[in-house]
Amino acid sequence: MKKFFLRWYGPNNATLSIGGDLDQQQTLDWVVKYFGSIPRGPEVDAPTAPAVSLDADRYISMEDNVALPLIYMSWPTVSARHPDEAPLDVLMSILGTGKTSLLYKNMVKEGFAVQAGAGHGCQELSCQFTLFALANPASGKSLADLEKIARDSLAEFEGRGVEDDDLTRVKAGIVSGMIYGLESVSGKVSQLAFYETFTGNPDYTGADIARYENVTKDDVMRVYRQYVKGKNAVIMSIVPNGKLDQIAHEDTWVRPARDLPEYQKTDVDSLQIRAASDNFDRSQQPVSGANPVSKLPPIWRETLANGVKVLGALNDEAPTMTISLRIAAGHKIDPLAKVGLASLTAAMMDEATKTSTNEDISNRLSKLGSSVSFGAGDDFTVLSIRSLTANLDETLAIAAEKLFEPKFDEDDFDRVKAQTLQGIEAGKKNAATTATNVFRKLIYGSNNAFAWPGSGVADTVAAITLDDVKTYYAAHYTPDAANMIAVGDLSQAELMQKLAIFGNWSGEEAMRPILQPFPELAVGTLYLIDKPEAAQSEIRIGRRAIPYDATGEYYRLGLMNYNLGGAFNSRINLNLREDKGYTYGARSSFGADIDTGRFTAQAGVRADVTDKSIIEFKNEIGHFSDEGMADTELAFLKSALGQRDARAYETPSQKLGFLSRILTYNLPDDFVDQQNDILGNISREELNALAVKYLDIDQMILVVVGDKAKILPGLQTLGHPIVELDADGNPI
Repeated sequence: MKKFFLRWYGPNNATLSIGGDLDQQQTLDWVVKYFGSIPRGPEVDAPTAPAVSLDADRYISMEDNVALPLIYMSWPTVSARHPDEAPLDVLMSILGTGKTSLLYKNMVKEGFAVQAGAGHGCQELSCQFTLFALANPASGKSLADLEKIARDSLAEFEGRGVEDDDLTRVKAGIVSGMIYGLESVSGKVSQLAFYETFTGNPDYTGADIARYENVTKDDVMRVYRQYVKGKNAVIMSIVPNGKLDQIAHEDTWVRPARDLPEYQKTDVDSLQIRAASDNFDRSQQPVSGANPVSKLPPIWRETLANGVKVLGALNDEAPTMTISLRIAAGHKIDPLAKVGLASLTAAMMDEATKTSTNEDISNRLSKLGSSVSFGAGDDFTVLSIRSLTANLDETLAIAAEKLFEPKFDEDDFDRVKAQTLQGIEAGKKNAATTATNVFRKLIYGSNNAFAWPGSGVADTVAAITLDDVKTYYAAHYTPDAANMIAVGDLSQAELMQKLAIFGNWSGEEAMRPILQPFPELAVGTLYLIDKPEAAQSEIRIGRRAIPYDATGEYYRLGLMNYNLGGAFNSRINLNLREDKGYTYGARSSFGADIDTGRFTAQAGVRADVTDKSIIEFKNEIGHFSDEGMADTELAFLKSALGQRDARAYETPSQKLGFLSRILTYNLPDDFVDQQNDILGNISREELNALAVKYLDIDQMILVVVGDKAKILPGLQTLGHPIVELDADGNPI
């Protein structure tokens, strides 16, 4: 490692980019001070991309603990920024990007695959053109069938050719993606550094766009014939354990054994270490300046003709608009027998309208470089809109069409419902998802819809009909209690004129959720969900807490928890990750919404240390509750959080989240200023009192998902009552 570092880590092989609200001269002086005296390293020449070809199709396969079979086909192509990269990207879009693609039409829409697509992943030395499909077992199609459909889709493309819309879609996507990437300081400096590193020109944006603007139909057909048609590929099948009979083809290639050299210890004295000659001590970290003050733009308020409240803010960093229409209908009002109805209805809103097919809408949005989508949360269904400002009128027209004219087609419903059910089954293979879902159900109770997964469970989703979706839409997609949030570079007057398209929307009064009483926790109980052969165990420890409050006790709980489990160098993470090596990361947090809250400590740990990890969690939580934080931890908390929040409200999406909280919780516009005052003045005694109040480990429950055969003996030594549950949280 030291040899590698000395070979490649030198100032002549590095790029430094800096952006933000800074003193340019002072910053340059610091750059000279800290980087200028570092000696050059060995010279680094630009690498030469190798030419890669395959002498035959290579079929390979593997089995794993997965729910759905996958086929993945890959052809070697060129390298990043090669002249043929851009036309290959256009080919990728035609074959497998979005609902206009051939793979979507031939696999997903037909119900043969839950997901299918294409890719053209490019790195400095190599690119791979890929087609993939995640099979839908209910369709009866095998991976061999999907391989044939993929190859038939290639032949269909050759007969179909390249259409004008194909080029327009890809070019619009490239340009809009680059513009969206410039909305943050991080995006700007990252792009500058990337271009400088790989092209020697930090201002390569125009040339990058031109690569795609200049692609012709002939270019796309040429690269298809040169790199894909009739060319050999790697075809990989991944199937559930014990089902190798489902692979697309018997293996024709075996990975050669790696011949690793014997370990040889390097004499450190023989390394040619290049030391900087400085007149200061590099071991002394510079003192941080004062916590920056977050600069939030003025917030404006308006109301549409139908009473929908609009909250907006100006963001002129890029010519973009980000808009959120929030409808007061979410997971909390799902019928218990049909949990997942809000989510399934939102998914159907992203399908065909009465006047446009799904493919038509996808095509129109892609050519605009825009996105319009629905999603359901606990309290709201959200219509999310993102657009270049120049294309906002057309984008809003599509959004209004989707909102007001859903087709609710039977075939679309059958496909979306089947995909949802397959996703639920696949989710059961994910231990982290299972642990979180079961923990939530235990603390909030099965009589509350929001305690169940938002997508529902197999039985409840199976019970949902298309008429249920239509009824839910008619009853709950109403402007009553709806609101809009908008951030971008348009003025208040300009934007309100455009948003008037939603002003004639009408409907009934919104339904308010009624929460059922929460269950009495069986504190101290350990709930175990068996996941055979799992290499890791997922742990959740916690209890209910208080609802969200931006400037009250809830905000202070987040401050109290920061040193316990809210930062990388928190007590929990330093113990379980850095000291013990039990996990890649462990944390604790307080989460809440307008109705309720919770405290959760969690980690994915090695199976063989599941019991030991729980002991360490309990020790850290107990010690923090009993002893509180140290003065040094309080100082770190105030410095770290104050510095961290400097860019918390920078991008349109971040500002949208900020305005969303104001609307959801009826907060004052200056709540961030109030939080900063609390952070600056809070005492260790106040935080420690909160730890005593909320971190009593004896008032918590434990959820563990892991291989019962491996971990049960150790868990039994911990002294907790153990209750076994299935993956849906039902007693066994």
